[in-house]
Amino acid sequence: MSDFELIVVGGGLASARALRSYREAGGEGRALLVSEDAAVPYHRPPLSKRFLRGEIEREGTLVEPESFYAEHDVELALETSARGIDPGACRLELSGGRQVSYRRLLLATGASPRRLDAPGGDLGGVFYLRTLADSERIRAATTHGERAVVVGAGFIGMEVAASLRRLGLEVSLVHQGQSLFAAFGSPAISAYLAELYRREGVELVLGDGVAEFRGEEGRLQSVRTTEGRELVADLAVIGIGVVPSTGFLEGSGLDVEDGIVVNDRFETGAPSIYAVGDVARFDDPVLGKQRRIEHWSNANYQGTEVGKALAGAQIYYDNVSSFFSEVFGLSLKSFGDSTEFDGQVSRGSLPDAFVDFLLLGDRLVGTALTGLDEDAENELKALIRRRAEVSDREKLADPSIPLAEAFS
Repeated sequence: MSDFELIVVGGGLASARALRSYREAGGEGRALLVSEDAAVPYHRPPLSKRFLRGEIEREGTLVEPESFYAEHDVELALETSARGIDPGACRLELSGGRQVSYRRLLLATGASPRRLDAPGGDLGGVFYLRTLADSERIRAATTHGERAVVVGAGFIGMEVAASLRRLGLEVSLVHQGQSLFAAFGSPAISAYLAELYRREGVELVLGDGVAEFRGEEGRLQSVRTTEGRELVADLAVIGIGVVPSTGFLEGSGLDVEDGIVVNDRFETGAPSIYAVGDVARFDDPVLGKQRRIEHWSNANYQGTEVGKALAGAQIYYDNVSSFFSEVFGLSLKSFGDSTEFDGQVSRGSLPDAFVDFLLLGDRLVGTALTGLDEDAENELKALIRRRAEVSDREKLADPSIPLAEAFS
């Protein structure tokens, strides 16, 4: 059995950030990175944007150069999965039967694409996007495809649809709901995006779903919707959400509830086991609730912080979560929480400087925005962090009035 001071399970951004932060904070000893991927950790946002469009190559997606791991005494176990954990013995079982032991264990296994239960989903030309290899296959398919169907209007669906259109494909976007990018919590942004996508030539098929993928000789030819429409397609990309990758934890005794439950220091209930990133359901003291966040900014922050903790430092979560996207040149951001609010005030106009303030009672819990400078963005984050309450909603809606005058 191999012994390691630190084992990190998962091959994403959070894992790479944790390893660098661990070494920079003085963490010593042998480390092992276990990843199901064939590549060392890479950034995922380019997979639906710049890499998919061919604007950068594989090296441009890497979080750290491949040489980083050997230089920092990190053994790589790529194309390898965790099969089980024995917390009492501090032992991890890997695919192939290898047993390894740890003093500290970080779980950053991320999430897997939610599968669409429709006939024909195994046809050639039907894709899900999660890995670099997935993006490479979709990118290759665009070189001989002319028409694409994208399913879902979240981050993956919206970004892929925009990228495929920029590559010159005819694109239909199928979404069961009526709102685009509902994760931002902004009807104004959703409405503007609908106009933008139609203007850019994307066909929006809203309030509809996929009934069947159709094809011959194992290749996709069309998509039939639940409302009976037939959409010609050479390729289809499905982006209907993800589920946390926790199957290997069965029988481990760890608390799993829509992710691995951890506290605000990313500690699980088992000694020396931590979890961060898409797979972690953590206590957010800024918003006073338990959350799981699936975004680059969260993995970047949590990976960096947990690396310090693994090296023995005292940490405490103090971050206003942020989300971002870019479609057809429009940059969109969201701060705080857009899942639980009961009031909304808009300021400005799209596509210029615009903010939707998301309120729970009178307290500011989140914002959706575009076109603001860094100082204005930091002011919004500060208001969310201090749990600012609105004192005058009319002033909040008026761009000519400083924000400080609208909050108590």
